[in-house]
Amino acid sequence: MDSKLSGKAKALHNESLVIDTHIDTATHLLWREPKFDTRLNVGHVDIPRLREGGVNAAFFAVWIDEVGSDLDALRLAVREIDSIYRTIEKYSDDLDLALTTNDLKNIVDKGKIAVMISIEGGRIIDNDLGILRMLHRLGVRSITLAWTNATGWVDSHQDEKHGGLTAFGESVVMEMQQIGMLVDISHVSDKSFWDVIKCADRPIFASHSCCRAVQKHSRNMTDEMIVAMAERGGVININFVAGFVGGDPSVGYQKNESLDRAQFKDPFEMLIGKSGGISPKCSNLIEHFNHAINLVGAEHVGIGTDYDGASTFPIGLEDISKLPYLTDGFIKSGYSKQTIKRILGLNNLKLLCESIN
Repeated sequence: MDSKLSGKAKALHNESLVIDTHIDTATHLLWREPKFDTRLNVGHVDIPRLREGGVNAAFFAVWIDEVGSDLDALRLAVREIDSIYRTIEKYSDDLDLALTTNDLKNIVDKGKIAVMISIEGGRIIDNDLGILRMLHRLGVRSITLAWTNATGWVDSHQDEKHGGLTAFGESVVMEMQQIGMLVDISHVSDKSFWDVIKCADRPIFASHSCCRAVQKHSRNMTDEMIVAMAERGGVININFVAGFVGGDPSVGYQKNESLDRAQFKDPFEMLIGKSGGISPKCSNLIEHFNHAINLVGAEHVGIGTDYDGASTFPIGLEDISKLPYLTDGFIKSGYSKQTIKRILGLNNLKLLCESIN
């Protein structure tokens, strides 16, 4: 990628609504309590870099590791949610919590960054719809149904115990959509995806997934999945992590999915140190956007970077401050101004309007 950002790209990016549907920054906030209004020398996200990246809104994902019981996971999630609230309160000149799309718009109009809360790992609900409803009351507006392992009711991309989504899993999906939570199918197995499609009556989305036709990986979505999700109004948000993006060569999670947790000083260090691989070119990332857009149209594609959730990202897009260079890549690919604005945020704004209000 060229090191110099074009004036055209900078201007277009600055006038666009930019929504990132997945960053793992909540883990950083909980375990390190960083001085978030300074440019940090670890991780990929802080207020200065959010500002430089032109980010208007982001889902702070409450990541749930696969250790301990489901109740342990719930306790961890509540602590992470608390860390998000405390960070927003401490840095209220820059951040505010968005519970609705009107909140998001009002926060952005005030020049602040809208924080939305998601959960990465559905086992947090401990097979209890009452807990699910209370998480909504705490501000959670999306749940990634599974992470690495299957939950008690849905299979993950690498752990298939149930043959897809169980009957209780169907009730989880339906309850989420009833109360106003986005159903996120990133990380679920192929069969689970199709089961979700069958029982969902509102749009679903992938908060951070790439295209399997471009990079063969079980975490990435097949063309058939992308089409089915788009036909129901959903959005695929392209993941920036090296192993999912591909390139030559790129090993990513394929090599390092099983790591010794004891080698890391805390869960955040594990997140940002676990993927490895060689950074792909920005053009490799753009290829995923191109593929999805050619398949289902630009109105069903967005960005879910996964910053603070891995170690290796495309060259020139090493942290969230670099997002204007993605806009530059879109311009060089020949996309129109309106198409770029849709990808950067308008598609997900529309999805949120239809799903959480």
